[in-house]
Amino acid sequence: MLPSPRRALSWLFTMLMLSIGPGQGAVLPAMAQVMLPRLTSYLRVDFTTESKGGRVRLTGYVYNTWDKWATDVRLLVEALDPSGQLVGSMPVSVYGKVPPGGRSYWDVPLTVSGSSYRVTVQSADWRTYGAGGG
Repeated sequence: MLPSPRRALSWLFTMLMLSIGPGQGAVLPAMAQVMLPRLTSYLRVDFTTESKGGRVRLTGYVYNTWDKWATDVRLLVEALDPSGQLVGSMPVSVYGKVPPGGRSYWDVPLTVSGSSYRVTVQSADWRTYGAGGG
């Protein structure tokens, strides 16, 4: 039984593409690449530890150096012992949006305690708002 003309043509095209290597005029399918910014490249966290009435809290700012709005910013607060070993962690959501070239305040009561703390940006969404604000 002979293959259909369409199948034979498809097979011939495939063999032709395989025999012409890259750099020899081959047409290869394009792959879309979306370059997402590394969070540490554009978002920076600054914080202080405060104690009032026996309760400890962290307060600080998230700074955005990119030209897009950072939304749904999630931080990770890690409590460290005197030797720098991790003893606990907790997620923190930054309220609101962090404007391009601006900052947003955050404040959280600690549910983990340590002798020092480390705060890192875990995730964020990037938005561009057109004229008229957003």
